[in-house]
Amino acid sequence: MSNHKVVILGGQGAIGSLLGRLFTQSGCIVYRVDQRTQGERSLCCQLDILNPAAGSEAIFTEAKAVVFALPEAVAIQALPWVLSAVGDDVQIVSTCSVQAPFHSALSAAAPGQPFIGVNPMFSPSLSEQKRPVAVTLDNCHVNEHWIERVLTQAGMRISRMTPEEHDRVMAFCQALPHAAILIFGLVLAKSPLDIGTLATVAPPPMRTMLALLSRVLLNPMEVYWDVQYENPMAAEPRRELLHAIQQLDSIVQAGDQTEFGNNLRHIAQQLGEQLNISAADCQHIFSTLE
Repeated sequence: MSNHKVVILGGQGAIGSLLGRLFTQSGCIVYRVDQRTQGERSLCCQLDILNPAAGSEAIFTEAKAVVFALPEAVAIQALPWVLSAVGDDVQIVSTCSVQAPFHSALSAAAPGQPFIGVNPMFSPSLSEQKRPVAVTLDNCHVNEHWIERVLTQAGMRISRMTPEEHDRVMAFCQALPHAAILIFGLVLAKSPLDIGTLATVAPPPMRTMLALLSRVLLNPMEVYWDVQYENPMAAEPRRELLHAIQQLDSIVQAGDQTEFGNNLRHIAQQLGEQLNISAADCQHIFSTLE
């Protein structure tokens, strides 16, 4: 890994900055490419990758890997230009929150081009130590990839999956909880009650939901839009969420306590061993709320 040249498109963004730091720590030479510049940084190129200036493809000379730390649509649009400028052995790295569309575009344009997807399952504002990262590969049974070594050396926990598996998992790990949080926010925003009063008397579950909602609202909107819009597999859990709300309402309206209890027991059974693990997580969270 030492002295590998890595070009990061979108290198000034949150994910690009995180990966740039990790690659640098592993001994790689990192070139950051972005439309904007932030402060004085060496090996940083200001460039519109959707309208690149003549000769700008020189940034890829001797590159070992090119990281697309970009929104899905922009990454796919930029792909043909990048492929025209790199050799067929250069590693293409996608950080898209939805992996299958980019992977399909790459496979169609350059079937033999090396591919790996890297999706950190945490905000870049947090420490990467012991954090999960989803790694997508064409073949999950191959030996450890050199980029995986960069991630594990930084203390991250890797879960391998194919691009299609990744998007299915993300539909439930990202799109579903985000949708539930946003629905909570939409209902709260229409409430005639004073939010200050609600916050004053809010028990830990309400405070936790407010905290999750506030984090979403303070982060870039595009992140959450991509999770919902770009992943076609996200439609199913959203529909199931709406159905579950209607089901709960019907049970309560009917006064059917037995069915209510049956549903809770079914959910607990489905959680299995995760039930006690997550209950401990909840206790830890609630214990930090004063």
